Amino acid sequence: MKAELCQAFCNDITVTEVPAGLAVSTAFLRDDGDRVAFYVTRTEDGAFKLEDDGATIQQLEAAGVDFDTDTRRRGLEQLLSSVHAHFDPDDGTIKTASFPETELPARALAFVGVMIRMNDFLLLTQEKVASTFKEDAAERIKSAIGDRAKVRENEKVNSRLSEVTPDMVLEAAGRPPVAVFFGNTPTRVNDAIFLHFAALHEVKQDLSVVALLEDDHAVSNDLRRRASNRLATVPVYKDDEDAAIARITREALGKAA
Repeated sequence: MKAELCQAFCNDITVTEVPAGLAVSTAFLRDDGDRVAFYVTRTEDGAFKLEDDGATIQQLEAAGVDFDTDTRRRGLEQLLSSVHAHFDPDDGTIKTASFPETELPARALAFVGVMIRMNDFLLLTQEKVASTFKEDAAERIKSAIGDRAKVRENEKVNSRLSEVTPDMVLEAAGRPPVAVFFGNTPTRVNDAIFLHFAALHEVKQDLSVVALLEDDHAVSNDLRRRASNRLATVPVYKDDEDAAIARITREALGKAA
């Protein structure tokens, strides 16, 4: 088993001699699909240093990670310091301090580990963006509805429709309830479609189901078409927020809203 594990970890590593030293490409992938890679360079006094290919920070910033904020900057500095590394803004690379040749294998493994963990910054940013969309949309809906309907958040529609929980339920007098899903992921749009079919065919309850898409790219075209053909409405929030909220308000209160 040890041999198989060693083979699995080592077979996809490539080491190429370059003018600066060695270019090492690992089996691990970044979010952009490129392999995690680094360079081994020799200093004038015979020691060694490691540095990335210059794309790590660039790729994260292009995806929306802001390292100018105090929290992100401190987080980056703490992560890099764990392998005695720093970010060089002059050439955009992450570099380690020098070390003797005997430490190269251990240092290289630790450096790759940090390169992989850099993706945590991207995940946190994506979660923050999703959370901001939901919070902003929910506040706008509540403000538009006012006291003209009861607004319930993160609750089941009722005990008979308990398998899926919408983000909001809007209940106005004399109108069918409206279940609102914030469609920033395909899963939530599929949940909305499931609830629609459950209300229509299983419980046979009059229920309007809305999937508010975060933007035009929140889901695939096929899923968007399915949702549009089945749900009460599938408005798009980004760049047309007022109209999207107004469409949901009309669904809840009627044309007079």
